[in-house]
Amino acid sequence: MRRREFLPALAAAPAFAQPSGFQRLPEIPAAPPAPAAGPRAQRRWRVQWMFDEDRRSAALADFCCPAPGRAIAVLRIEGEFRDQNAAVLTRDGGRAWSMIPLRDAPLALCAAGESGLWLLGAKSLWYSAENGLEWTKKNLPKRPGNRPVYRIHFLDDSRGWAFGAGRTFYQTSDGGATWRPVPESSTIGLKDENTAWTWMAFLDPRHGLIAGFSAPRRDEGPWPDWMAPERARQRRLQPTTTIAGETRDGGQTWKFSFTSAFGRVVRLRAAGSHGLAISHYGENFDFPGEVYLLDFRSGSSRPIFRRRDLRVDDGALLPDGSALLAAIQPPGALRQTPIPGRLRIFHSPDLQQWNELKVDYRAEGGAAFLAAPSPDELWAATDTGCILRLV
Repeated sequence: MRRREFLPALAAAPAFAQPSGFQRLPEIPAAPPAPAAGPRAQRRWRVQWMFDEDRRSAALADFCCPAPGRAIAVLRIEGEFRDQNAAVLTRDGGRAWSMIPLRDAPLALCAAGESGLWLLGAKSLWYSAENGLEWTKKNLPKRPGNRPVYRIHFLDDSRGWAFGAGRTFYQTSDGGATWRPVPESSTIGLKDENTAWTWMAFLDPRHGLIAGFSAPRRDEGPWPDWMAPERARQRRLQPTTTIAGETRDGGQTWKFSFTSAFGRVVRLRAAGSHGLAISHYGENFDFPGEVYLLDFRSGSSRPIFRRRDLRVDDGALLPDGSALLAAIQPPGALRQTPIPGRLRIFHSPDLQQWNELKVDYRAEGGAAFLAAPSPDELWAATDTGCILRLV
């Protein structure tokens, strides 16, 4: 795979969001997705586990499926007198669930193989060789100014990366015992305090991508946007520098590309020669975000989904060439609000025509997650502690 066929696809994706023409962009698809037809019309996303207590609430931080039949979510349960960190997992496809206490506030999960799991906590890194039943404490990289780590990505039990605030991200080759900066990231000519990395994905053990952004800081005021909606809508647009990084040797070296845009890539999904880049925009855009299809063979990208009333949070590319998208429909005019929105899930056989799948009416939240451990086993979750499976 030649470099010109790999890196430009990601770098070009957010560049479509230019302010001069954004307001005139049509919705994709042109008409709202139709209800699913054929065999999928008989299938429904049904709740497999749900946090439902009167005096406590759950904040699901991340969700993944290391292998068919296995699913795990990490969450923080907040109560009137005591908070609790926990992992909820199943090893039989959702028939039985176990809740395992955690010693750290969970931030992110990463599966490494069928049984290895990595957990990023607020204080430490943790590893489980037993599908989340037992956890061993590891180290996190020491970062200047204590800049927080938001995400981790591991290829196996040894090789991994940690990234978040700041232009430098870190790598380990000994399972988190020691960390070292990725040297190329330290030399990026962007302000450290304005730069952050959001997601990493590997096509295979050698070819990987990382996405990030650099944006000038602004005065947010004393109140969040949902308490001052007019201020949010009238805020002046500020360009963001989108950063796309590529490795072709398993992370030994990295090359970066930069483009100016107004969105932030929040998630990457890759399968074979294609990928999905999911971008989010601010309150003063017509669209809360959009999804791009990346073609790593040609280095091209094109938008495949954007709707004014939906914010897509996650996607999955399936082996038959079809795709799934999980979106939240905000309950009001503002996209960022503490009030949960409805979970909606879409499927496309050709990434042009989209159909909406039936979802349990109880599924709602502020963010959505997808996992596809096999073509016949598809999972979804929301950050309010609802886990579903397509049955």
